[in-house]
Amino acid sequence: MLKRTLTVVIGLPVVIFLVNRGGLLLVLLCAVMALIGLRELYVALSGKHHPIHFIGYIFTVGYYGAIYLFGTGYPQLVALTVFIIVAQTCMVIFFKKLTLKECVGVVYGVLYIPFLLSFIFLVREQSLGQFYVWLIFTSAFGCDTFAFLTGTTIGKHKLTGTPSPSKSLEGLIGGFVGAALVGGIYGFFVVRFLGQLDSRQFIFQAVIICAVTAIFCAIGDMAASAIKRYTGLKDFGNVFPGHGGVLDRIDSIVVAAPVVYMAVNVMNWLVV
Repeated sequence: MLKRTLTVVIGLPVVIFLVNRGGLLLVLLCAVMALIGLRELYVALSGKHHPIHFIGYIFTVGYYGAIYLFGTGYPQLVALTVFIIVAQTCMVIFFKKLTLKECVGVVYGVLYIPFLLSFIFLVREQSLGQFYVWLIFTSAFGCDTFAFLTGTTIGKHKLTGTPSPSKSLEGLIGGFVGAALVGGIYGFFVVRFLGQLDSRQFIFQAVIICAVTAIFCAIGDMAASAIKRYTGLKDFGNVFPGHGGVLDRIDSIVVAAPVVYMAVNVMNWLVV
């Protein structure tokens, strides 16, 4: 418990500062988390380090550099296309030295962690992104916290047959409702104390976005659990004492980030 508390006390202020600053500092934070998480996933899938994994690491660095310097859209498409072609080329050249699982794992890892995690930066760089970016974290926090509280108190209908059989239907519903509640509180706080947004519009957006994102946060959490069950792991790593590895901490966030990005754009488009 002491290790878990110290990790939060030390790590949380750093994350808050870097996310608020945005720009290069946030890109570096996302890139470092992506590289560590990618390494954890590659080791989990392969059981060891493999030279082909460096393709994923090199791409991650180049990808974050590209979105920082050139933004979204075409640079992203070019980077992903080049990466897939390089991965296929390695499959051909090292045909007798690589298994299909290793080749597919390299591509899956990049799409799963560096690519999805980059949407934290992409949300932050949007108009009013300094407010919208926190919906990623409030939805994940609200879903995880309320799902746990609801599941442990009134959870009766277990999700048997899923990667998380100890979770319950009541917990999922509680996580959905809790995320919406936390989103509403966050929205009220922003418009009440910062006063830079249309109050009704932002609070409504915060509630809806967090509620919808909570569904995908639950999927992200169970997807990570599925990987650990497939590979026989308890945790992906021990980067955060008492909390496990990076991927153990961001399994919901990597899914929440692109969902919030899309939801913000769709809702802003609808009100224009």
